[in-house]
Order: sequence, then structure tokens, then C-alpha cells
Amino acid sequence: MTDTDNLSRRRFLQGTGAAATAAALAGCTGGGGDDDEETTTSPTDDGGDNGGDNEDSETTEEMEYDPSKTLRSLNVGTMDTLDPIKATDTTSGANIQNIFDALTNYPHGQTNVEMLLAESLETANDGATLTFTLKQGATYNNGDEVTAQDFVYSFERLAASDNSRRSTFILDTLGVKHETETTTVDGEEQEVYKPGTIAVTAEDDYTLTLELEQPFYAATSMLAYTSFSAVPEGLVGDIEGYEGQMSHQEFATKNPVGAGPYTLESWEQASEVQLSARDDYHGETPMNAGIHKAVYTESNARYTYATVNVNADSPYIPSAQYKPDLREFEGTDDRGRRYGTYGPMDENGLTADYYEVATPSTYYLAFNSEVVPKPVRQAVAYVYSQKTFVEQIFPRPAKPAYHFTPPGLFPGGPSNYEEQAQDYKYGYEQRGQVAKAKEVMEAAGYGPDNQFSMSFTMPSSSASSWGSDLYTLLRDQLTQAHIKLELNSADWNTFLNSARNGNVEMYYLGWLADYPGLDNFLNLAYPPATDTSGQAIGYINWSSETGDAAEQAIDGWEMIQNNYGTGQAEARGEGGMMMENAIEEDAVYIPMIHGITQGYSYPWLESPRSGAMGGSRGKEIWAKIGDRGEFE
Repeated sequence: MTDTDNLSRRRFLQGTGAAATAAALAGCTGGGGDDDEETTTSPTDDGGDNGGDNEDSETTEEMEYDPSKTLRSLNVGTMDTLDPIKATDTTSGANIQNIFDALTNYPHGQTNVEMLLAESLETANDGATLTFTLKQGATYNNGDEVTAQDFVYSFERLAASDNSRRSTFILDTLGVKHETETTTVDGEEQEVYKPGTIAVTAEDDYTLTLELEQPFYAATSMLAYTSFSAVPEGLVGDIEGYEGQMSHQEFATKNPVGAGPYTLESWEQASEVQLSARDDYHGETPMNAGIHKAVYTESNARYTYATVNVNADSPYIPSAQYKPDLREFEGTDDRGRRYGTYGPMDENGLTADYYEVATPSTYYLAFNSEVVPKPVRQAVAYVYSQKTFVEQIFPRPAKPAYHFTPPGLFPGGPSNYEEQAQDYKYGYEQRGQVAKAKEVMEAAGYGPDNQFSMSFTMPSSSASSWGSDLYTLLRDQLTQAHIKLELNSADWNTFLNSARNGNVEMYYLGWLADYPGLDNFLNLAYPPATDTSGQAIGYINWSSETGDAAEQAIDGWEMIQNNYGTGQAEARGEGGMMMENAIEEDAVYIPMIHGITQGYSYPWLESPRSGAMGGSRGKEIWAKIGDRGEFE
């Protein structure tokens, strides 16, 4: 089986990036995931499912709990699929994590990876060949046993299905060997994945081998992402050689067959998601009977449901109701998470368990560079103040962002991040620089009689909390720099699809790491993979025609991907710095903040604290529900 060694990664992604991939956050676009991640009042707020005591903290008295009780939670925003290869946001990902299993997993959303459906791993060829031995006896929720053949099918779906929005994760990021073929797209010949050629082999029912183009430092972390989940062989007929046992629509919305600890009981798009715990799960038996998630698109409605009426097992605190003085910290656990309590709350008299954890995430302003010229993008960058946003508009724990890559993943680490941030082109710890924005615009020919008009689009939940305040500030400042700004908002799915299709101008999004690597963030800025005429990873349409530094970003990405092995972090970092500098120069993304998750839970809920990868990367099997008292 040939690989793509004779095909540069740049040319490969020019073919596949616009034809077979899409981005998340959160997650995910914040995600990332994810991942596109919708954010509302806390950058990676997951509805508060993960809070309470943890094995990492001091030993506490065991809480009495009732395993017949259902966890009451929130779906923070809408979703449109439960297909692991199609979902790209953290709202969908949190549900997929509970319905499906992959070879590996982030326990409690922590950055360390553990085996899940895999029992062991052997490597060869310096790590370029991965051989997994699967756990025997693990079953799907339809009773079928999980086999290596299922993974061959599942990974082929990820690479070849028209429903896949993550094909580059297996073909390019993980870099599984495969063949390509030439096709014509818009009159131009391009090389794309040849179906059926991916180097994933079932040696027997319980032995799975993956052959990579080159060693990949984050292979087991990458395989923990939900897109790599196991699906029974032949279940959906969306790839060559399979007619399918059910339609894709049925699988993705009504009957997602996975090997995870929960099954889907019901899903009403605009009202609720109900998951039931399995008693035949191959892993730890769930400590609850299931999960009920109420769906709300507006933060005030979530607040009323979870906090005022206490219909959830964790409070939901919008920015307008958040009171930092109610926090009382008791200590810091061995993962650096400050924990304590929040309350008592005026709304219900309760005091919640509380913690904070920094996440590998970035929330940003972005532009469709085909319709928003570089001088306009730079003017917005001069006007936007990270310092003002964190101190006056977003009343949450958050770290001002001056790079696209978070500090912990930045080349050279957090110390180099801070050193480089002080040279940020558009002002480090500055207030809005209207004069410089005006100067850039006038140098480009704009003025009182030649103003530039554009829309600023964001999810309605963000607009209804802090987003409208940010818009008002930017609008008033940009008016002085000859830019007219108009606010548009929509529900999460509508917004995300508009961004994917390039039907936005300036917009807000976030990205939560799919795996802990700088390349997982910077792939959103690889210009050929930002072309929204296909299914792009980033939605900025960045090219040499829309930005002077696009070629530098391409070269930086190639350097990253040509140095994917262990021990090559320095070379990856060099490529990363090339991309960071290109992003800053062309202002296609304007970093806003790096997220700090706030976890809340009422006293009757005991659940592990989420790790840095976020609550959407964990499973809810350890959530224990005790006596709710009057709130039962």
C-alpha cells in the first residue's frame, strides 16, 4: 500500500482540506473542541456536570448515593448530530462521549490518556506502527461484541464518508498511510484520498494495526477523540462496500449504536436529551441511572431552570448573576485546580461545590478574509483590547490571549508565551487604540465618505450575555475608524453552519484542544484548509490573495508536519512560531482569551473534577446523586 511520502502535505491538504473536512470548540470550537465550541458565560462552561469531590483532593467522607437516580443537567445549546465523524462541537461531543467508546480516553477530561476499548499497545518502526490488542467481551448497546473489524470500518468512514468532517484527523494529523487519486474540483486537478486504501488492518478479531506515514508524538491522544469511536461494521452504508443496516439519519439522530456506558432514550432537538445507563457496560458500572439534559439556547432560560428553580444538579451562573465574592477557596489539588465553595446563592439559598481549571483553549474574533480586507482586520485588532474585555466585559476568570496557541502548548512554553506577547503587534495590555485603527484605515483609502460596513456574527447565547456589550464597545470605537459594524446572532447550529459555508464576515468562536498539541490549534490557520467552498477546518478563506503572510503560514505548517515524531518538539515549535507571526500580521484571527473552566455542583452531587481537556471529554459514569431534599 503506497503512502503520501511522494505527495507533499501541502498539496494533499489542498485536495482534502476543501473537500472532506470541517472544524469544530470548542471544541471542538470551544469546541474542540473539539473542536467549534459554543460559549456562553464561561469559556468552557459545560453546564456544570463535573463538580464536587475528586480522588485528587483530600479524602472526604463517602456520600450516600442512589444509583437509581438520573443526573439532571443541561445541553448548553443545540446540536444536529450524534454521529462521531460528523459532530465537531463540544455540546454534541459531551453526549457522544457517553454513548460511544474509542480505543483510548481522557479520564475525567484530564490530559493523560488511558486505554479504553484497547487493552494494550505495542509499537514498532520507531512508533510508526501501532498494534492494539482489544478488550474481549466489550459490547455495543445492541449486544454485538466490539471487534477489530469494526475499527477498520469506523476509520474508513472517518476517512472516506461524505458525512465525515474530520477526515484530516486520520489522514493528515494522525497520518495513517493511504493512497490518493486525482479528481477535478472546479476545473482544477487535485489529489484526494482513494477509498479503501487506508492502512488499518484487523489481524484477527481482537488485534488492530495502524501504519502511520511517520511517528506521531500524540497518536494515543489523537485516538481518544470522539471521531475515532467504534461503530459496528456495516451499520451505516455511507462508504463503498456497505449497504448499511440503517439510514444515516436514523443512526445520527435516533439510534446511535455505540460501546459507551449510556444509550440514547430520546432526543427532542429544542427541548431535551435523555440517556440511560447500561448495566452491561464493559467498564465501570455507571453510578447513576442515566442523564437528562434540558436544551436551552438562551443563558437566562438556563439560569432560571438550573439555579432559580433548581431543576438541575448543578447551578448555571450567567455573567450578569456571577458574583466572584461568593467564591471561597479551600485549597489547590494536585492538578493545580483551586477548589472550594460558591454561595450561599440569593436565588436558592444553596452553597455549591466549586473549582477552577485552566483549559487548553482559545476564544477569538475571526474574519472571512475574502470579504473583509486586511486593513479592516488590522483596525479591529488595534481596537479590541484583551485587557478591557477581561476586566470590564467578561466578568469571569479568564486569561487575556495574545497568541492563537494557549500558553501550555505554545513553543517554548508559558514563559516564552509571555515574552512574545509583550511584542504583540496590536498592543500588549493596551486599551482600544482608535487612533492606530484610524491610521491603518485611512492609509488604505477609507474615510468619512468611504466607510467599510460589515456584520459581526455570534451565537445568540453569547449575544444575550456579554456579546452585546462587546459589540457596542467595538461599534463605537470602529465608527471613529470609518468602519460600520452591525450585530447578527443566531442559534448555535444556524450560526455554525453559516460560518462553515462562508456566510459570515466577522465572527466569534472558540477552540478547545482535541489533543494537547500546538498543531491542533494551528491547523485552523493552515490556509488551504480554511477554504469554505468545501468543508474547511477554519472558516477564514485565507490565501495569498487575502493576506501577505499566508505563504509563511503554509511553510510553517509544513515544518510542523514534517517533524511529528517524538523528540522533534523544537522543530514543531519553529513552525508554530512562523504560523503565529503570520496570523498576527494578517489579523485573520484575533485572540481574545484562554479559558478557565468553572465547575459547580449542588451538595447532593459528587463527581470528579474535570481536567484541563474539559468536561466534554469525560464520561458521567462516576456522577453520584444523593438526597436532593426539597429539590427532588
